[in-house]
Amino acid sequence: MYKFVLTLVFSLFTVFNQAQESFPRFVKQAISTSGCQAYFPGTVDDFEMSLSQDGAEVYTGEIETNGYNFATITVKFTEPIPDRDAVVWDGLVDSYLTYLQQQFSIIESAGIGKGHTLESHPIAKGYLDYWEDVDGIQYVIKAWMDENYLGILMVYSETNDLDFNLQQVFLNGFRFPE
Repeated sequence: MYKFVLTLVFSLFTVFNQAQESFPRFVKQAISTSGCQAYFPGTVDDFEMSLSQDGAEVYTGEIETNGYNFATITVKFTEPIPDRDAVVWDGLVDSYLTYLQQQFSIIESAGIGKGHTLESHPIAKGYLDYWEDVDGIQYVIKAWMDENYLGILMVYSETNDLDFNLQQVFLNGFRFPE
């Protein structure tokens, strides 16, 4: 019996190590010159910067790892957007995510979950949603906002079976400027 248990433990340990080794380490990377950072499973080669209609700087970047895409859209507002009653931030995040749903041909959405917090930046508010597009691609979306920035992080692939902890490292790995 002892040999069986020991063999089982070593087998599970080996399988767990192989699974973890196949996924790269997450590294904190600057999101271009936005002042923000995020944890990515590897290095994003290039972030593109464009200007929105109101002049806000919009930075986009993406990396594919093991069949999963990890993408970020970071918006640096032209003027601070104070959140006196939460309605303004909630409405702005809703508008951005609705726009993205149209751009990505999203046909199903779980609905935005509000009230997420970021320990490294207590003033920030977090928003979570799950999407599916016309081709069956599964998305997990998390947005973080403070009065100067909006960071949208998304993990997507043909399946939504990425280890929950790996998803959380990415989705909760957005960092506002200090």
